[in-house]
Amino acid sequence: MNPRLLLGLALGIFSALIWGGHAVVARPALAGQGFHPLDLAAFRYVPAAVLLAPLAWRARDVLRRLGLRRLCLLALFGGAPNLMLFLVALVYAPASHGGTIAPMTMPVAGAILAIPLINEWPSRGRAVALTVMAAGVLMIGWDGVQGNHPGAWRGDILLVAAGATWAVFTLLLRRWQVPAIPATAAVTIISALVVFPIWLPWRAGALVALPMQSILFHLVMQGLVLGALAMFLYARAVELLGPTRAATLGVMVPVIALLLAALMLGEAVSLLQVLGACCAVGGMLAAVLFTGRKGA
Repeated sequence: MNPRLLLGLALGIFSALIWGGHAVVARPALAGQGFHPLDLAAFRYVPAAVLLAPLAWRARDVLRRLGLRRLCLLALFGGAPNLMLFLVALVYAPASHGGTIAPMTMPVAGAILAIPLINEWPSRGRAVALTVMAAGVLMIGWDGVQGNHPGAWRGDILLVAAGATWAVFTLLLRRWQVPAIPATAAVTIISALVVFPIWLPWRAGALVALPMQSILFHLVMQGLVLGALAMFLYARAVELLGPTRAATLGVMVPVIALLLAALMLGEAVSLLQVLGACCAVGGMLAAVLFTGRKGA
């Protein structure tokens, strides 16, 4: 195989591994280690804003043309509010739900919202594939409805909302023709400017009681690994593989999340969840590889 493709595949898989492990890392912090969702949001955006500031400065002409109003809208759907939906959801829902429901909701919500936002209708084949994915999401979350994870349905609703708002973010990027990396850098900086003044007086003092080792671990994982490294890896994978091939790597995120939740957190994964993941992953692959879109 072409070494360029091998490198792109390796980088893409690594980025999927990071994203798939996000819920597995965040869930214990929120459920039993004394962290608040706002703590992890501050850890995510403040260090990443420092790291990504040079990228935003380099793309300042693009961002200036985009305008503050549009940048704030992008931050609303793809920044701190989106992350808070995801993190608060993990207070109620297990990591296996967090790592599967949100990423599987994104393409389904994206296809529906693309109709009014960018005047794009899914083809019949893509609509079928997305319906299969939606069924897979319901199968994964069904154990929360049945009571196997009491109260998980509340987190599942928030996870669906997180996936839907991120879908709006990606659609706005397409509608306004914004390069993903400068937009992500700008959204990260705006989110840091919003989160830090709230977090500092409310939560900074509470961290004194928490183990320094845990604080440093989550600071590195949220701010450096998730906030910056995963984005760089995926951006490079897109350059090496092309956008279509790189998009297929997203199907690995829910699979990795289920495996890590079972192996690292001991969460029980039911047969229904496995079948739901298979449906969703199969639908996602079909939507990316074998179906298309059509204009209105």
